[in-house]
Amino acid sequence: MMWGFHLEFKQSLRTKKLWVILGIMILLYIPVFYIIKSVGGSEITVGGAMAFLIQFVTGMAGFFIGILALLMGATAINSEVEKGTLRVAMSKPIKRISYIGGKFLAHSVVLLLALLLSTVVGIAGVVWLGAPLTSELIRDVLLLNMLLLIAMIQLVALGYIISTLIKSSGSALGMALVLAFIMFLIMPNVVGYLTFKAISDHPNMSYEELHQLRKDYTTKYLFYVPTSQVSVITEDVSSTDENLANTTYYGLPHAIKKNPVNLGILIGLTVAYLGIGFFRFLRMDLR
Repeated sequence: MMWGFHLEFKQSLRTKKLWVILGIMILLYIPVFYIIKSVGGSEITVGGAMAFLIQFVTGMAGFFIGILALLMGATAINSEVEKGTLRVAMSKPIKRISYIGGKFLAHSVVLLLALLLSTVVGIAGVVWLGAPLTSELIRDVLLLNMLLLIAMIQLVALGYIISTLIKSSGSALGMALVLAFIMFLIMPNVVGYLTFKAISDHPNMSYEELHQLRKDYTTKYLFYVPTSQVSVITEDVSSTDENLANTTYYGLPHAIKKNPVNLGILIGLTVAYLGIGFFRFLRMDLR
């Protein structure tokens, strides 16, 4: 397994798409710090810092890293078959399960490094804005990365399924991009429209009922979009009163405990996709 891990880890770090996506992601968000600084906010609380970090990491950063994860998985196996390197690897005294296990471990570590990089940039930004660097902030940042890592691993696993079903890496790459477009852009907007229709049909709903309705629709109709499930969980790190005047920060442990269904969907689909991807690889014709 470690042989496959070292090989895939080095290859992943050398790929241009990893550094291009991370570079674009960071360049897009750096101006956000200056905008927030310029509009006022000389002091920012831990709750405010975490709210910003959650938007930072689960927003466009999660979008870019999510696409990266899906693309990594979608070309993980078929590209090796096309280049002939997989047949060479299988000629060595190594089992298929060890090979795919090492590849999966390497992809997980690369994604973790990408998430940590985006988080370090986010922490540096909120500290620069005036947020206190407390143990509560660090704890919630680590929990946030744990949730996002599960989401990204789910997308890698989904990519593995694509990679074992489509022999051409170019076709698999195109399929992954189409799937990412549908998952991250089209379906959230469709569900957003359905949510708006449901809200307009019940104009007398309270603020809490509206919030719960939006969560229910996301859970039910976007269960296959891991970043959406993470967003449902992180919505409960704080609460705002009906007049939007006062906000209370509870933290990510509270939010995770309050949304066991969404956490279960994240973990359950990840395990299911990995099982299907690994099973397909073990039975795959490598010629």
